[in-house]
Amino acid sequence: MNTRHHPSPSSVGQSKFITIYSRLLSGLGASDISPKEEPAQFYSSLFLLSVNRDYLEQELRKIPTHACLGPLKKPLNELFSFGLEYSRDSSKDEETTLHVLQTLGILTKCLLEKNLTGWEAMEIFAGGVRNSDAFFMSFVDFVNEAFMNSDRPAQIRHAALQLSLIFLCGVAQLSPAAYFLRRDLFPSIASFIKNSDTEQYTFEAVLLLAILADFHKSDAAKLNPYLSRIKDSDDQDLMRKICWAANFALTTSIKQYQEISDDDLSPTLAATFNTFITSLRPDRALSSTPVDTPRELFKSQPIEATVILLPLYEFLRGNMLFSSIFLESLSDEDSQYHPPLTIISLSPYAGLGLSVLLALVENDAALTVFSRPCKQYIRLCRQRLPLLPAPARTGRPPICALFDCCVLWLRHNLHIRLEVQLYIKCIWICHRIVFYLQKTRNRLEYSWKEFWSALFGLLHFLATNWTTVLLLNLCLSKSEFFLPTPRAIHELIYELVRSSSDLQSQAVLMKKLAMPEATNKRHSLNQQQPTEVLMKLITTAQFYEQ
Repeated sequence: MNTRHHPSPSSVGQSKFITIYSRLLSGLGASDISPKEEPAQFYSSLFLLSVNRDYLEQELRKIPTHACLGPLKKPLNELFSFGLEYSRDSSKDEETTLHVLQTLGILTKCLLEKNLTGWEAMEIFAGGVRNSDAFFMSFVDFVNEAFMNSDRPAQIRHAALQLSLIFLCGVAQLSPAAYFLRRDLFPSIASFIKNSDTEQYTFEAVLLLAILADFHKSDAAKLNPYLSRIKDSDDQDLMRKICWAANFALTTSIKQYQEISDDDLSPTLAATFNTFITSLRPDRALSSTPVDTPRELFKSQPIEATVILLPLYEFLRGNMLFSSIFLESLSDEDSQYHPPLTIISLSPYAGLGLSVLLALVENDAALTVFSRPCKQYIRLCRQRLPLLPAPARTGRPPICALFDCCVLWLRHNLHIRLEVQLYIKCIWICHRIVFYLQKTRNRLEYSWKEFWSALFGLLHFLATNWTTVLLLNLCLSKSEFFLPTPRAIHELIYELVRSSSDLQSQAVLMKKLAMPEATNKRHSLNQQQPTEVLMKLITTAQFYEQ
């Protein structure tokens, strides 16, 4: 009886895959491995094999950069060149084309992980600077064609999207990424998003658009066509797709957080019962206050889906029509889909969320919508001790939740290595809201004591704190226009008196640092000079101390 084991076709294919790639990654080209076969035919046969991702990634990560620029340059160039040529041919079968794109994705990811310079990337991908124009423009054209051609299978188009994301994220701000600015991919990306076969990949497509818009934005914004495209777009269908994808991604991120810490403040019967049961545990029995969730549990938060905030920021900051589309869900009180409220829920623990909130509050139309009573309950993430007062379940304006976000940031992010830019954004969000409230004479019912405590706490912690002083001056001078009761005004005065020593310390430091006086009032944040504003606060505090 013959008991010999016959290997399956898949195991034979995997063995052949490993054999060929081991030779390629030792420096041999197609003509060295198969002299009687044309290189194009050799690679066409190779691409028929299923990709062994684990093996290929492991081997590529072992290779040093100098080897990629030396003996392995030829086979790497061939893989990219023939792989791209094969992918552009829409007559090739779907499975093999997916093998090619998967291989190119693995190569791109592992090679760019080596922190290549721009010219090194050109050498490895294109074979040299001379060939870079032809290769990279062919790559961009392939991506553009894949997005636009609805006749190509959705999986191929998605694989092309993933490959472009891998490349652009890996190459970052290096010169090879500039080739994507030579073609306007905005129409093809928009077509991809709106196509029924590929709309499920909207998250990745919008992320690609944001990455393209971010390329050298600070030093060459006028040369980036995607920024102007975002600003001038009037495609409402596209905008609604983006809002839907953003809401879905951010809701997923919030749920991930809530699985770690169920910090719902709503006083339900179940929550009250759970608190009672928890208090009976031996480790909690002698605790007079709730125990905060360990920070270590949040090391993996927020999840990758939160990066959708980046394209949201670009659209909200640059396109007024998008802002109105983004806010329109709040007009439907019965809708369960509210992207603005989702962002507010997430912002206390996602730093980029503050940038999005700042972009929102710079729009008076958004503040008008946020000032209206809302049926939806806004549950904030990352509530930590001491907790904010439990808000009303319904009827509370979202603008109160914006204040809550800022209070949480000011309370819980005072570290030695202070993220100053985030704090400045947080203070300016508050400044915009207070300015809007006093301008519209909206006396807002809010837990103002918590807000004053957070502001003065920051003033005590941070030595030179001009933005906070400016906000306090606005609050004090306009208090009768936005605070709801005399008691709320008295609470502000009380906190001001309590912090008079901090204000005086600020004045001393300001004199030592000799802050320059603003000479051009048009460009000044306030017509009063820093020392004048600070002395006004100190004088007011001293008056009420007596």
